[in-house]
Amino acid sequence: MPVAALLPLLLIAPALAETEVQVEALATQLYGEGPGVGFGLGARLGAGGAGFLGADVRLSDRASWIGRGTVGLDVLESSETLDLTLGLFLGTTGWMKPLAASAVDPTAGFELGFGLNLGPVRGRYRHLDGFRGPLEARLTEDEWRLGFEIGTVQIFGQHTRFNPGEEPRERGLGMGAALTF
Repeated sequence: MPVAALLPLLLIAPALAETEVQVEALATQLYGEGPGVGFGLGARLGAGGAGFLGADVRLSDRASWIGRGTVGLDVLESSETLDLTLGLFLGTTGWMKPLAASAVDPTAGFELGFGLNLGPVRGRYRHLDGFRGPLEARLTEDEWRLGFEIGTVQIFGQHTRFNPGEEPRERGLGMGAALTF
């Protein structure tokens, strides 16, 4: 094999060696329009720099769901205490209407996150602001998370406010776990 063919691998090898993957799962008790339950799965990939890719899916027993893919930037990547992230997402939302076919709308928007890491204690706020459908309906989420990290595992509690429109419709309290490798 010629050395020139190995050059691209040599250039990306340091980034691959520093790749960090985080996966998480979350269960949420929903309240607001009556009791309900929600579930979420997420993943985040960082390749040794300030940039990251993320994906998350959330489902509720009220037959609604959202899936997003995010491209972002960790603005304070060199800080281990403070975390500031900015991102842009694309995705889709959907729900099953009673006695009708499911409805699916595209969604796009931005996210802003701020975190504080004090030893093993992790606190994070994340705001997502987007639009769904033909850009006529706002879809926002606010997440507050407090967790404790033990090695590569983080256990956390989370409060989420879902605001599909002008007034908050649902809130949720949940527990979850994240694994970093």
